[in-house]
Amino acid sequence: MSFEPATSECPRTEIAAYIDGELAGHEELALEMHLAGCGLCAGELNLQKQFLSALNSTLENEKELELPKNFTKVIVTSAESRVSGLRRSGERFNAVFICAALFLFVLFALGSDAENIFAGIARIFDQSLAVAGLVGHLLFNITMGTAVILKFLTSQFVSSSSIAFVLLAGVFTLCLFAFSRLRFRYNRT
Repeated sequence: MSFEPATSECPRTEIAAYIDGELAGHEELALEMHLAGCGLCAGELNLQKQFLSALNSTLENEKELELPKNFTKVIVTSAESRVSGLRRSGERFNAVFICAALFLFVLFALGSDAENIFAGIARIFDQSLAVAGLVGHLLFNITMGTAVILKFLTSQFVSSSSIAFVLLAGVFTLCLFAFSRLRFRYNRT
């Protein structure tokens, strides 16, 4: 590697490697010859040496900083609160666009079978909704039946509250037991 004096192709990156002692012997010799003839690079070398010297003296004389006890908590809280601001404004649009493109690709890849596959998915969804509706109606009816029974029992035994409480607790326990048995049987099938 040979460096010509005072050209536009001065070896600025090699100056840092020269200071750090990372250059091979012939590269170091070529750079020293260039530095002897190029005042710009010699000045750059001196500036970098002065900077490193100032940095070393500052770090050697620097006392250790005392951080507040909750410093980590404050930094973590601040970082977590600003995570949403790191996203680009069009990132959600890009995600929706990519998902739509992938959906269209799947449709084209499926070809004529797409209609049958989506019809099957729609049937499964409809059946799931029907089962969820049945379970919802069953729970509603159990709750309403229990409320009616409890209201009847409490109106009959207003005078003796301890008997009413025992009966209410018994009816409630019976309803819970019946419901758990129904649920257990439903899960087994």
